[in-house]
Amino acid sequence: MSNTEQSINLIELVKAIGPYFVAVAGMLFAFIQSKRLAEITKEKDLEIVKLQQKSLISMEKLKSKSAATLKLQEIYSPLYAKFETIIHVYCGLVSNKKISSEIQDDLIKYFVEDFVSFSVECRKIVLAEAIAICQYLQDHKCYELAVKLDIKITEALSLFDLSGNSSGIEHVEPIYKAQRELSLLYVAFFYRVANFETAANKSRNADAASCIGS
Repeated sequence: MSNTEQSINLIELVKAIGPYFVAVAGMLFAFIQSKRLAEITKEKDLEIVKLQQKSLISMEKLKSKSAATLKLQEIYSPLYAKFETIIHVYCGLVSNKKISSEIQDDLIKYFVEDFVSFSVECRKIVLAEAIAICQYLQDHKCYELAVKLDIKITEALSLFDLSGNSSGIEHVEPIYKAQRELSLLYVAFFYRVANFETAANKSRNADAASCIGS
């Protein structure tokens, strides 16, 4: 066979297999593209799953924080309301100058029972529950404020004189001052609870900065 005939046969062969080659190349390209698309889709799916997990975790944290705040309000609101009531009643009975026997009679009649019901044991239960919740929140500042609230209540109650020997503006003014201080502590406590994550992060940053500085 001459070289010319071989060249002609080769050309004819290329012409014959050309469409098949193009088809196979197209299929291979489509396979590679579909595989890459599947990889991209898988990556996107994983990202979506991660975002969903993060959202769920955030929602759980939010639920936990909300539950903690509601529980603290549930245990502190009656205590605080009772404290405000006994201060109001006591100061109303002793604001005016009267003889001690009359004051004592009024205290026994209108005040002592409520005062006794506002017992140390009751406050211990509230403080114990509050500390447990603060520990759950992992915020030592909330814990400190809960303890300070109890101390401030004790300080205010120590100013009461059930003997009837104390009365007048000079007697009730320190009680009102203790009440105002307690109100500020009460607000600070619940503000801290409501914003405990931001506050805790600031505290940790401040601690870290002080360690670096030292």
